[in-house]
Amino acid sequence: MKANNVFSVLYRTRVKVQKDDTPILNLSLIFSIIAVCSAPWLAVIGLVVALVLGYRFSIERNAAEFSGSFLDVVNSAAANVKGAVNSFTGTENESEEKKDEEE
Repeated sequence: MKANNVFSVLYRTRVKVQKDDTPILNLSLIFSIIAVCSAPWLAVIGLVVALVLGYRFSIERNAAEFSGSFLDVVNSAAANVKGAVNSFTGTENESEEKKDEEE
């Protein structure tokens, strides 16, 4: 249960990049940490270039639009991936045809 709370806080905490009033990036802190750990040189270069070009960084805790349950987010993402894979492979249509044949 405690790990779920940690992931929920990391998901709701957002790293935002914007230029004037235009949002450029809105990433969860967990994704940002993974990206920095995976390619720190790229993150440093991107940070320096963004600052030189006048982009502004901010961190928003408990973002209202991401305040839902982390478990709901994971389940929704899993359903979206399953639907995308099924539509790409055509397995959804085959399973519907089998159901029709059984009836």
